[in-house]
Amino acid sequence: MSGNQPGSVLPVLAADRLVPSRWQTVVGLVRISKVSVYLHFFPWTLAALLVSPAALARPGAVPALALFLLSSAGIVALTATVDDLVGLRNGSDAANYTRPGFRRDIRRKPLLSGAISERQAVVFAVVAGAFAAVTGVAAFAALGWDVPLSAVVIFVACAVLGPQYSGGLRFSYRLGGSELLLGVGTVGGFLFPYLAVEGRWTSVGVLQGVLMGLWLVMLVSCSNVGDRDGDAAVGRRTLPVAAPMWVVKGALVAYLVVSVTTIAALATSPTMPWWTGAALVPATALHAAQLYLAIARDRWRTARVAAFVAYDLGFLGLAVANLFAG
Repeated sequence: MSGNQPGSVLPVLAADRLVPSRWQTVVGLVRISKVSVYLHFFPWTLAALLVSPAALARPGAVPALALFLLSSAGIVALTATVDDLVGLRNGSDAANYTRPGFRRDIRRKPLLSGAISERQAVVFAVVAGAFAAVTGVAAFAALGWDVPLSAVVIFVACAVLGPQYSGGLRFSYRLGGSELLLGVGTVGGFLFPYLAVEGRWTSVGVLQGVLMGLWLVMLVSCSNVGDRDGDAAVGRRTLPVAAPMWVVKGALVAYLVVSVTTIAALATSPTMPWWTGAALVPATALHAAQLYLAIARDRWRTARVAAFVAYDLGFLGLAVANLFAG
């Protein structure tokens, strides 16, 4: 591998590594699984809070929700591990995590830091996928398979398509694929436990799933700007790689317009508390700040932080509103 390729950073990173201890390996597996990234579980939490008391009283409903949480963790771990394996092999993670001006904590990438080996990551991905499948099937079985077929289809789609973000079909290497799969996958992560336990579609459920997916895309869009050079070097065609910056900035504006419109529709639902819109004002204000920082100031890293906090506040607003939903 020549010194001009992104992957050539790897020998430099690995030069002074020590053999990791067993504890370091365990920590590395936890990190590569991304299960400690709590925002991945916002959709499941909102789904659980939105389920009606009558649906929650169904036999097997509570065990099913618990099993769906475990299955969601398995899907996240599988997807994240495959992404890190691909990022190691093509050099994009090494390039993105050592780029001047946008440097990140390399411990978040245990394959780069040497905490785990490539072989350990492959085995872990297989185990995570099997765990996701077994716990998902067990969740549906706990409900006696008395669930809408759409819930099963969405679950299977999430489990199968998640790792295709970087591996297999490589959605993130196709124009719009990164944003599409992250957004749709997050919506799916809300819908399959909600539909399975609630037993029916509701407009409120769909709108909340859309908000979760949309807000994640708004967050990742800023991260993708920071990763643009490394992604371009390996052919990953995120929007910042494939389009001029005015398109990226225009997309952020469009996302905010859709977010505000969706919030307005949710707030007018008779099943949601009258103050739902007010509960989401802080998140909307921070999303507006994100746009100002990104579009007017070109401060994408700070805009990314604003998007993170907006996602947290948006989740909290929806969670509280769901507790009082009728």
